[in-house]
Amino acid sequence: MISAGTAVAHSQPGRQRRGPGRSRFRPGRHAAVAALAACLCLSARGALGVSQDSPEVLAMVDKALTFLEQGNASGPYVDDLGAKCLVGLAFLKRGISESHPKVQEALDACRQDVASEEIKPYLYGKCLAIIFLTELDSTAHRELIEVYAAQVKQHQKPHGGFGYISATTGDTSQTQYAALAFWSMHVAGISVDADSVQRCVNWIMRTRDPTGVWGYQGEDPGSFNLVAQQDQPGRSMAAAGMSTAMILGNMLGLLKPPAGEEAAPQEADGENVPAALRRVDTGKRKLRAPPLPPGNVDPKRLDDAIRAGRGWFDKNFGYEVPQYQSYYVYSVERYMSFQEYLDGDAPEEPQWYNAGYEFLKKTQSADGSWNDHCGTPSATAFSVLFLLRSTQKSIAAALGEGTLVGGRGLPRDLSKVRVRGGKLVYNQPPTEVDALLEMLEEDQAEAFDDLLDNPAALDIADIEAADAQRLQQVVRSGPAGARLLAVRALAKLRSVEQAPTLIYALTDPDRRVVREARDGLRSISRNFEGFGPPDNFDDAQRQQAVERWKAWYRSIRPDAAPLP
Repeated sequence: MISAGTAVAHSQPGRQRRGPGRSRFRPGRHAAVAALAACLCLSARGALGVSQDSPEVLAMVDKALTFLEQGNASGPYVDDLGAKCLVGLAFLKRGISESHPKVQEALDACRQDVASEEIKPYLYGKCLAIIFLTELDSTAHRELIEVYAAQVKQHQKPHGGFGYISATTGDTSQTQYAALAFWSMHVAGISVDADSVQRCVNWIMRTRDPTGVWGYQGEDPGSFNLVAQQDQPGRSMAAAGMSTAMILGNMLGLLKPPAGEEAAPQEADGENVPAALRRVDTGKRKLRAPPLPPGNVDPKRLDDAIRAGRGWFDKNFGYEVPQYQSYYVYSVERYMSFQEYLDGDAPEEPQWYNAGYEFLKKTQSADGSWNDHCGTPSATAFSVLFLLRSTQKSIAAALGEGTLVGGRGLPRDLSKVRVRGGKLVYNQPPTEVDALLEMLEEDQAEAFDDLLDNPAALDIADIEAADAQRLQQVVRSGPAGARLLAVRALAKLRSVEQAPTLIYALTDPDRRVVREARDGLRSISRNFEGFGPPDNFDDAQRQQAVERWKAWYRSIRPDAAPLP
């Protein structure tokens, strides 16, 4: 295990977007602050972090998708429209082709359900059909989406909430899926009724418990004089209520990210963008529609509801709930993704995601599935959507941040990218150490991000000892992206003198930094098999690798000071 003394100098993993009042790291100036923040962070979350792109996360996802492919489903709702749409959505979010049988099975289920004359009392399947179809191809399936949208409106009550057709009360659980369906249509450029959205926002604000939580069947006092919500208030309904308020408030233009966050990425001239760099959703997804009119929705009251809900959820956060466990986990991802978006602060490896990953890791069955009151298809798909950060991907796509056909994220500036010999090439001048350090010190965020995207552009041949020491300090106390670049730069020197710093970097909380340091040590030692750790390492493998690399260093520098 990594000792607290070893880990304390690392800052929180993940590049942070700058939110209100946040300044960027300046090497050598704020090391003490970084160390203190790291100490607080690590005491709350442990030493390691993962993201939706981490190998261990994708291994869990692919194991789950293999289970879904095999069709060994059990439990309730196995053949429901909603379950099939959830499964199809899970495959799409993994970047799998729309020709996959499970995606086509969901599409066929949508078509057959509409053709049926049977009146379905459930709202979930209709909303999930909209969400799935807009993700699949909102242009090709627009007519089908609009049929489902008309069916969803039949579930809205005069007070504004959504629920079972035969019921008069609004259902917080079902309402959150109506809100997400509305949002999916809105960002796909399909018209959404403003009055319906306005009434729903007012209902969700009226049915909040004074403490900040929501109940299952919302008790509507008919005014904004809040009353206690008695029907199953708790974490699951809190996440549902917060998601609904944030999603619909954003559609009405009342909740926005910090200035500049919604700007589309820079586009190169059309003639300069090679065909291989066209976005996956070109021709499928229209530009996001402008905000709907807010009508009689009070912005201050909405802010108060968000603040109270966030306060309650922060105090009561956890992943275990009495029932519908995977459904709840996905609700957390949806709520947190919109919160990060509206805050303008999206860590790559947030604490809440790591806690959810650990929970799902413990509860995944040997066959790759999860199971709860939803049955294995829905529960497994919900869990996959959490692990893949499904909502975050939808938000990014809505803002124009597309992905390459191969699944890799588009660079921030397409004018610097060409295809040569079937490979992506970044037309970016080599960056020497002085330029690198200037980027880290003087808030050159765009250049810094471009360099992270393009390892070949880091041209470090020979640097002075003072500059090497500055990079070593970044490895020990910089933010994650800076640590990664500093390790990469030091490794390029291929000098044994940098081995102690790279061995130290093997203890980094960010696994990307660990892998970069390991590869650098392999290059320096000329031992390309190396001593590990493997890509998908655990704590024991990491510690073993650290000790083996220390032994190697002592063997070639027997007179050097002992490594900590």
